[in-house]
Amino acid sequence: MHSAPRYPLVRILIAGDPASSASLLWWAGEPGAQPDHGRASVGTLPAAERLEWLIHPAHTGLHTLTLPRQSPAKTRALLPHALEDGLLAPIDTLHLALRTGADGRVHVRSVDKGWLKSWLQHFGAEQRAPAAAWALADLLPADQGALQLPIEPGTLLRDGNGEAVWLDDPSLPATLVGDAALLDLRDLALQPGNGINLLQGDLAPRSTPTLDWRPWRRVGALCGLVLALWLISDVARWWQLRQSVDAARQALRQSYAAAFPGEPIVDPALQLASKLRQSGSKADTLTARLQRLENAGLGAGTISRLAYQNGRLTLELTAAAADVVAAQLTAAGETITREPAGADRVRLQW
Repeated sequence: MHSAPRYPLVRILIAGDPASSASLLWWAGEPGAQPDHGRASVGTLPAAERLEWLIHPAHTGLHTLTLPRQSPAKTRALLPHALEDGLLAPIDTLHLALRTGADGRVHVRSVDKGWLKSWLQHFGAEQRAPAAAWALADLLPADQGALQLPIEPGTLLRDGNGEAVWLDDPSLPATLVGDAALLDLRDLALQPGNGINLLQGDLAPRSTPTLDWRPWRRVGALCGLVLALWLISDVARWWQLRQSVDAARQALRQSYAAAFPGEPIVDPALQLASKLRQSGSKADTLTARLQRLENAGLGAGTISRLAYQNGRLTLELTAAAADVVAAQLTAAGETITREPAGADRVRLQW
């Protein structure tokens, strides 16, 4: 199965009533080349990268004005006042499109606003909105003198002075300009639109800019690969750290079990910290007790034995020295155990 071709450019001749069911004349191909052509409804027009209109000469007017140089927006606002006295139709019924020439003069194309909007709605309903709309007279070649272009139901005539006029009667061109060269609409249809694009102002196309991602696919693929490698390396480092932490925890459990055999292990880190705090407290207590002995002023050879076990300090000393130490410890609030330890020797525990 072969799909229908997609043309770079398709142009459609816009004439008559948009509500009619008449088929539209179209031309398609490369700009400036000899086109394919045919007739179709809006919904069956050929696929195209760009869709444009050619406005029939019977529906457009041309006006040339000399106005002060200013921005296009200000010039467009001034046009209704500058043209009002020179138009047959009410100015508020016309859509005006302009272009400022190299000589500073303003060239204005006029078209019935309601008629043009109806055509835009007709095409919009089929999602085929045009990118531009050209007056067919603006496609006439500028360097060929007098020309005539037959187009139903009459003829578009341009005289030797460059003035173009639409004639309903096909017999009039020969009378007015007998030596005018004859043009074929097919040869003209895809010529560059160097005139005035009628889709200006409030009728300008409202399109969302699109970004062609194709040139960036390779860059995107490389960025994606770099991101994937970075994520993989991060996951690998996390896994290594996780293994190291697990190994450290296991080693701590084993060390705690070896240091305190038979004691249940719940959280070895917290339990070890508690043990260290207890050891510090006991060390402080032992230091305080030894400080009291030093303050007792015992002479040399008075103490024959000193031991510290399970938080209790044991002294073996002479009976006289034991009386002094016991008195001081009792005064300090200590609870003392006293028992004989041999001839003239006493054992104190607290």
